[in-house]
Amino acid sequence: MKRRTNTIRAGFTLVELIMVVAVLAILTAIAIPRMGWGMMDKMQAETTARKFSDHLKLARSLAISNAGSNSSGYQVVLTGQFASYSLINVATSGVVKGPFEISEGVTGTGETTFVFTPLGKLQSGTTKTVQFTKSGNTSIVTVTAIGRITFQ
Repeated sequence: MKRRTNTIRAGFTLVELIMVVAVLAILTAIAIPRMGWGMMDKMQAETTARKFSDHLKLARSLAISNAGSNSSGYQVVLTGQFASYSLINVATSGVVKGPFEISEGVTGTGETTFVFTPLGKLQSGTTKTVQFTKSGNTSIVTVTAIGRITFQ
């Protein structure tokens, strides 16, 4: 006659493990997109502001480097309710670069024209700012009267 011993088995069944994995998969599918979209909106606003800032720096650089042949300078102009912008030679009114489209869903507020003199200063003599926003995430580009361009 065989003797039965009462042994306690520790562990999980295959069904229990599958259920845990399924619940984790569902929670992940809900959480990741919510985090991702907010981050993408912030990055789009930042990227738009950074590109705009780079084109302002290019306009300032062109104004300084071409001072001997162009006494009017260069400007960056936002058009169509902040839908696009172009870099323009003030002396010839010709478009040097652009138009550059603003990312879809990104809105802009603030100044629309930035004119740099041959000394690299803003023609207006005052500080100008422009803000790019998407879903509450705002990035600000500031140009001081002396031509210093910052991005926040």
